[in-house]
Amino acid sequence: MRRRAGVRIAGISDPGPQAREATAELFGLTSWSDHRELLEAANPTLVAIAAPDSGQIVIDALRHGADVLVAPPVCQSAEELDTIARIADETGRQVVAAHTYRGHPAARTAVELLGQLGTIELVSLSIPGGADHAHAARSIVDTYDVFTVLLGTTADAAELAVDAHPDPADDVTEVSEALGALLLTATVGGPEGPVLEVRRQPESSTAREIIQVIGENGAVEWDVRDGMMRSAFGDRDPLTLSCGSFVHPEEWVLNNLIRRTPPVISTAHSLAAMRLLLTLEPAIA
Repeated sequence: MRRRAGVRIAGISDPGPQAREATAELFGLTSWSDHRELLEAANPTLVAIAAPDSGQIVIDALRHGADVLVAPPVCQSAEELDTIARIADETGRQVVAAHTYRGHPAARTAVELLGQLGTIELVSLSIPGGADHAHAARSIVDTYDVFTVLLGTTADAAELAVDAHPDPADDVTEVSEALGALLLTATVGGPEGPVLEVRRQPESSTAREIIQVIGENGAVEWDVRDGMMRSAFGDRDPLTLSCGSFVHPEEWVLNNLIRRTPPVISTAHSLAAMRLLLTLEPAIA
């Protein structure tokens, strides 16, 4: 990172002594057990937070005048989010959520196919039934980020109507059997606008996390884990191709959120996406 991004790593903090000491020794870094000690001693200009739901660390870093790159979800409550938004505005610092799904090879392929897909009508996320709350929350907010990319908008600009308690009777039986029960929907720009939906599959050792994109002229879907994509366009035979798994998302983060100025994801987008996730919390639990 120091060579390729032109940054100097000032140090690391981790409350776990084993991971902290091993990482510090491996990279020759100074380490602290408390992030506040790191902020005081190192005075960093950028703080990268690998753990999700780290609202207090984000707040402390902003108060020390640092920009923040953080794994989503950014925080755990609306109160924390309001505080983060206020301090970021007062200090002029950036808070960027590392929404890595948009950098997935399959998601980039879907963007390249927009001309063939036509107007986007539906983006569907199907979560494995055994996924824990943290995994589900991360998947939902990252898929919403992909949704905005496909629509050519941002989370802070999108006008959403959210249904966190859809009636199962309104669902299509064949779809629910294939992709799981409908958990929630979010519609952009009015009742006839494109829809983001989230489904949860029954618990199974073979369940996969699937993202499906349906346009007026065709559809694609991919397995988030292995990057296998299936496409169908009009009368053409369906195709299956390997886009590749997202082996090194840190490379995408490095090139698009650290090296690029400004980063491809803005503070306004990051915080608006997080606010949506907090709204959807009852449906995820």
